[in-house]
Amino acid sequence: MPLKPGANPYKILDLEKGCTEKEIQKAYRAQCLKWHPDKNLNNKEEAEKRFIEAKEAFDFLYDKEKRAEYDKGEERVRVAQENYNKRMAQADGQRKRLIEELEKRENEVNGKRPADGSAPMTSAQQAKKKKTEQRNFKEEIEAIRRQLEKEVNEEVQQKNALMKTEREKHQKNREKTMPQLLVKWKTSEGLDYSEDDIRSIFSNFGPISNISSAISKKDRRKRIVEFEAGTNAWGAELETGNSPMPELTAEWIQPPVDTIKKAENPVKSNTGNGSNLEHMSLEDLEAQIMGGF
Repeated sequence: MPLKPGANPYKILDLEKGCTEKEIQKAYRAQCLKWHPDKNLNNKEEAEKRFIEAKEAFDFLYDKEKRAEYDKGEERVRVAQENYNKRMAQADGQRKRLIEELEKRENEVNGKRPADGSAPMTSAQQAKKKKTEQRNFKEEIEAIRRQLEKEVNEEVQQKNALMKTEREKHQKNREKTMPQLLVKWKTSEGLDYSEDDIRSIFSNFGPISNISSAISKKDRRKRIVEFEAGTNAWGAELETGNSPMPELTAEWIQPPVDTIKKAENPVKSNTGNGSNLEHMSLEDLEAQIMGGF
């Protein structure tokens, strides 16, 4: 899969030069997870584009020859300057290696045996060998990439299945939960709230199933307002009452589970049932499952 002109494979996979093959595989797998189309339904076009770019970058960097050529091109100016500075000092060594290379090529042309005694390959044999090596290498890269993509697909499917299960549990939990609000106030100048007063005030936030008897201690009062199961009564904790009546304060004993909003200082529930996931909003739930692996 060719790399698009101007694309930087290191940047696409968030890698640095000199990275290992294992690091390339790990980076590619991470990009596949991040941009998998099934995880980006609201941005599918962009996700598919990034998914393909990651494949192209993986194929390119995993090919050592292409990668070496790319790295060499990136550093051509620096390498040229270094070579110039070293040229005179290394002249004798370079000349010797040049002679050895010329002798090697001459021997190949004249059909002489290599130093190990094996028969020299013809041009056709060399071309065939190179073609075979290239094909085997491409197959190796493709096999590795397929395995990584298979792992990613399996992980995404597992997350989707977990998401579905938790959504169902979330819905059931919402339907059975009866929000309970602890309401407190201090009587002043003989002014007090009756049960009907409390019902009138808090029924604005949803249907009420029960209001407890008042708990009194000197001039302080408490009542528990229980809403019907599944009621989204958020906001009730902010109610302060009706002037000139005493000011009300409220906090959740059992908060609603319908939205992402949470009470600032909720009273800890005594039920002890359910996981943290069950009390999350669907938005938080999705972020936890799809982004927390």
